[in-house]
Amino acid sequence: MRDRREDPQTLSNDLFCMRGVGILLVVFVHVLGVDAVHGVRKLFPANRMDLRIAVELIHSFNMAVMLICSGVAVAAFGRADASFSHFLRKKLNKLIVPMLVWAPVLYVMQEFSRGIPHGTEGWLRLLGNVPHTWFPPYAIFWFVHALVGCTLLTWLFQRFAFPKLGRWGGPTYFVLALLLYFGALLVRPLLSQGPGDYLTLILYWNRFFALGLLLHPWLIPARQALSRLRGTHQALLPVGLFAVIVLVYAALPRAHYDFAYVINGPLGFCMLFSLAIFLRNRARLGAAIWQDVWGRFVFAGSISMIIYLFHLYFVSGMRMVLQRWHPETLLAVHLVLGFVAGCLGPWILFQCFKGHPLFHWSAGIPRRLPSPPSSREAPRGEAPPIPWTSKL
Repeated sequence: MRDRREDPQTLSNDLFCMRGVGILLVVFVHVLGVDAVHGVRKLFPANRMDLRIAVELIHSFNMAVMLICSGVAVAAFGRADASFSHFLRKKLNKLIVPMLVWAPVLYVMQEFSRGIPHGTEGWLRLLGNVPHTWFPPYAIFWFVHALVGCTLLTWLFQRFAFPKLGRWGGPTYFVLALLLYFGALLVRPLLSQGPGDYLTLILYWNRFFALGLLLHPWLIPARQALSRLRGTHQALLPVGLFAVIVLVYAALPRAHYDFAYVINGPLGFCMLFSLAIFLRNRARLGAAIWQDVWGRFVFAGSISMIIYLFHLYFVSGMRMVLQRWHPETLLAVHLVLGFVAGCLGPWILFQCFKGHPLFHWSAGIPRRLPSPPSSREAPRGEAPPIPWTSKL
């Protein structure tokens, strides 16, 4: 893979914007509830269609987009000559340590929300379940396993194959990722359930990660072409892509929901990429409101790990408070207040504890953090990327 980094500032901020939109959609999904027994969905009939459709529609593209963005980041900013010890140390600091620290905390808090354990047996059962929180499918932390697995496979390919393949490295790895996934489906019946499911999880999402490596060389010319469009056309493009995503979801039967992932994942990436370009170009024109929107999405992307780790506490806490305070709270109030709490709560924690070494270590962020750029300042060319967030 080439070490030369073309146009890194613009691409970095575009990816931060896309990641910011993606993590906010994650918060909204968890306000709704990933299934009928979580989020506000458990407060309403299990077969309520509008809530189910909203969750499934977002899920049909959002997590795939996050993996594609990570693949693009590795292609754009990753070091092809990184040693295995450097790779392992980076993954340990940025992903594995936060999961080891915060997954048990989330589990204990969820159990306490149902009631304090009774007696020695209850506490021993609670503590005995803690190690299970570090492995899929517990809560949101399956995503850490997917990222570590995908980046490990990519590192191996970069280390041993990319120097020989040159520009064909991305396409070759994408084809290899597809073959590995289909191979995993063939051997899965021969493996025990745990290892088989884990291998399939990694290789399933690795297809989208590999797609990011494949798409990376085309993003600069695509961005230049989209930037030349009229502002109206730039705005209509993400709207049109979202309409196609809705159409794909509506057209495919629920029995073939996996096909919606395969189709809507790349469509969702194109949608958020075009949205990022539109917002950045509008912000460069100097309008304060567009600068503010662009800056907030970029900042949300830059602290996406903080939001990822802590939003569930505030989402669940707001739902429980509203349910106890006023059991007949309107759905719209639940959605708005739950989303606001899930976004502002992690940000407040970040503001309170940034600079504390233990917090930085537990959340996988460096000790020194630059101040976020002011969204009120008219950008000159491009604002510099926020360097303290690791490119996965």
